[in-house]
Amino acid sequence: MARTNSQIESTIEQMQELIERSKPVFLSSTKIAVDREEMEELIKQLRTNMPEEIERYRKVISNKEAIERSAKEEAERMLTQVKQQANEILSETEIMSRAQKQADDIVAAAAAEADHIIADAQYQCDQYMAGAQKYLNDMLQNLNGMIYDCVDSTTRNTNKFLEYLNNLGQTVQDNLNELNAQPEAETEAPIEQPAEPPSIFEQPLDENGEAM
Repeated sequence: MARTNSQIESTIEQMQELIERSKPVFLSSTKIAVDREEMEELIKQLRTNMPEEIERYRKVISNKEAIERSAKEEAERMLTQVKQQANEILSETEIMSRAQKQADDIVAAAAAEADHIIADAQYQCDQYMAGAQKYLNDMLQNLNGMIYDCVDSTTRNTNKFLEYLNNLGQTVQDNLNELNAQPEAETEAPIEQPAEPPSIFEQPLDENGEAM
């Protein structure tokens, strides 16, 4: 089924362009850093346009009943007209036999034409409905995959970066401890140093990579 470029498709294309032009994450050849505000704006556009797009396709699907009703009305009109013609022919007693055959042929042809109209309308409606449902399903699945990929990638990159900072902080702390350590040969009691405040790098992280 041919379909035009919708607002939702345009927003998804903008998301793809944002991903393609995003810069790679430091120390990673496969991860990228996505502009959060721009991505949130695109997601906002999707949420705004999605009800309108879905309603549009619902109207397309709802036209099925109108098309079928119109086809049935046209078929009934044709049958009524044929019956009237048949009655007019049968009213002439001198050509009763030929008129009866002609009327039967006309009725049969009209009934066949009506069945064809109804079948064609049913087929077109089914095609519209199947195409619309497939398009909505594919669009929502692609959107769902993109959102979860972004969330998963951002979470992994954040956790790795915090782990790297935590290790760097521990290295700095070890160097400070080694630098401030007193030689064993000195007899004077070591000066008690004030307790170091807990480093933000040593704080435990939750599943989202944030300090608890």
